[in-house]
Amino acid sequence: MLLALAAAAAIAPGGRAGGEPQRRGAAARHGMGGDARGLAAGTLPPARREAARARIAGALSSLPLAIRRAGGDAAPVAALAAAARQGDWNAFVAATEALQRGYPHDLATIVSAECSAARLLVGESIHRESCAACHDAAQPDAGLAARNLYEQFASTPRDEFAARLLLGVRGDRSTAYRNPFSDLELGALMLWYESAGARPALPDRVSRSPR
Repeated sequence: MLLALAAAAAIAPGGRAGGEPQRRGAAARHGMGGDARGLAAGTLPPARREAARARIAGALSSLPLAIRRAGGDAAPVAALAAAARQGDWNAFVAATEALQRGYPHDLATIVSAECSAARLLVGESIHRESCAACHDAAQPDAGLAARNLYEQFASTPRDEFAARLLLGVRGDRSTAYRNPFSDLELGALMLWYESAGARPALPDRVSRSPR
C-alpha cells in the first residue's frame, strides 16, 4: 500500500486540465453517446436498456447547465431530448456527436498515459481498494449494478471509458463527492485494465499480468 501511494505521488503531480463544468459536460456527452449506441444496436438486455435510458435522462437534465457554465448555447440539447423521447437512438447519436464537435474536450491525459511498472502498480492498487469490492462480482445483465470493469474496458471505446471513470468514480464528504483521483491516476487505472485484460479474476501481482 505504501509503495503504491509513493508511486501515485510520483506519477500524479497535477490535477485536471480545464474547468470542471467543461470536463463533466464532455464526459456526459461521451457517456450518452455510448448508451445511445447500445440502445440503437438493440443488443442490450432489458435491465441494461432501462439503465441506459435512466443515465441518458439524468445526463440530459444537467447538460444544459454544464454547457451554459462553459459559455455555450444549450439550445442544441433540445434535439437530443426530442430524439430520446421518440426513441430515435440513431438520431440521438448523431446529435450527440455534433454537440461534441461543437464543445470538444480533450481526455488525452487519461487515455494516453504512458505505461510503466509504477503506473501499473497504482492502477492495480486503485482497483483493489476502490473498485474490486463491487465490480469483480458484477452481474453482467443487471441494470444499474456494477459491471465487471475488465470486460467493460475491453468492449468500450477508450474515450468513452475514460469519461465513465471521470463521472462514475465518487469520493466522499472530504472531496465533496467529486472524483478523488487525478487524470494520471485514472490513466493508471485504464492501463491496469488494458494490461490485465478482460477477466473476472485479478492477478496476484502486477508482474503476473499479461504484457
